[in-house]
Amino acid sequence: MHQNRTLIRGDNLEEMRNLPDACIDLIATDPPFNSKRDYFVPFRDEHGREPDTLVRAFTDTWTWGDAAEDAYNELLVDVGGQVGNTIEGLRQFLNETPMMAYLVMMGIRIVEMHRLLTDTGSLYLHCDPTASHYLKIILDAVFAPQNFRNEIVWCYQTGGVSKKWFGRKHDVILFYSKTDKYFIDLTRVKESRTPEVLRRLETGNESATRASDTQRLPFDVWNIQALNAMATERTGYPTQKPIELYKRIIAASSNEGDLILDPFCGCGTTLMASEELNRHWIGIDLTYLAIGAVRQQFERLFPQHRDSVTVAGTPENVEQALSLARTDPQGFEEWCVTHVLHFKSNAKKVADGGIDGTFRFPLGRVKGKQAYGRAVAQVKGGGYTLGHVRDFRTAMQNEEADLGVFVVTSPPSSGMRTEASRAGMYEHPSYNMEAPALQIYEIQDYFRDVLPKLPFGERTLL
Repeated sequence: MHQNRTLIRGDNLEEMRNLPDACIDLIATDPPFNSKRDYFVPFRDEHGREPDTLVRAFTDTWTWGDAAEDAYNELLVDVGGQVGNTIEGLRQFLNETPMMAYLVMMGIRIVEMHRLLTDTGSLYLHCDPTASHYLKIILDAVFAPQNFRNEIVWCYQTGGVSKKWFGRKHDVILFYSKTDKYFIDLTRVKESRTPEVLRRLETGNESATRASDTQRLPFDVWNIQALNAMATERTGYPTQKPIELYKRIIAASSNEGDLILDPFCGCGTTLMASEELNRHWIGIDLTYLAIGAVRQQFERLFPQHRDSVTVAGTPENVEQALSLARTDPQGFEEWCVTHVLHFKSNAKKVADGGIDGTFRFPLGRVKGKQAYGRAVAQVKGGGYTLGHVRDFRTAMQNEEADLGVFVVTSPPSSGMRTEASRAGMYEHPSYNMEAPALQIYEIQDYFRDVLPKLPFGERTLL
């Protein structure tokens, strides 16, 4: 069983199956919606392939393939019962469509979520009208209709509107309990109410004043402001939700010290809300970008606990790192940029100008304003040549970068070191720090606790 403040990089289906029965007090999660959109930041298959399984990338477009067929058969045969009957009926209606592929991949995970919850636990599944009606059918089959508690409507006002339909400005949060013994305390999340009706309309007294503010228990329509571009908690993650939204869920349906799970943790909104409310938490996501975003967000919001986060599913030794470089070059790049260097990953994976990550650091005040320097990184998980080092030096010049880190898996030749040295030395203008402007960094050094020489900087997100 994982400890508190654990991030797991991996397939959430397999990782949930590694957890024991009835160990989670609350699941609050925001999975893909089958929105038929490519979320370019931070996830995109660099070869343009559409995934047919939840574990490949967060490209929210689905196709029927072997993975979907396997999940369907597991739901039909191994799970069976009402769940099997339901999924069979949905396939007869939807056939082997993208929606059906999405539903079987979600369905097999909902079965695991139900198993993990304690008898007093609940699930809050965030979705939108694209698939919420289908997901509710599956949730009824897994949790039983009598354990459906609410269809919460989260209203927000962002973006534009269409002239062809009413503006689509709400998401749906489906609230189910494991049993009828579930925990909930709505007095913790009372809403402020300011009556608009003047007291004189109620009493006939024209001199009566406006009724005073009161508190009421919340309804199932929540008006919580969505994140705007300037919100301080914003990470740049494309589907990020406000922490306040998830604080309401967690406050109402769990107690301090309870264990909260988000198997689609993204940039960690559920986890940040859990930490703020003194709950324990586990987050799971497939990508190193997401795990890195959570760590950086956590360190920014809770610096006093920055060293208490455990990350599972990432390389723990040189052999694992080299294996990742061979089997998943994109994953190796993400891990190096976000975990090893703590740089901001370049979301543009094609035609990126040779830059995989960036990092800015303060230089001091210039003309009354804080000035910043810039470092860039490139990762080479396989073989590399003198030409690659030369191209990276050119990329540094094009980016007007002060420092560059060239991450490799094997030692450079003397010619490569000479080429790197041509970038010169960097001296920080405000404090005593000098380093080669272009540093060739062997990933083996990471496991020797040796890092590139970089100034203290601002850890940016995504």
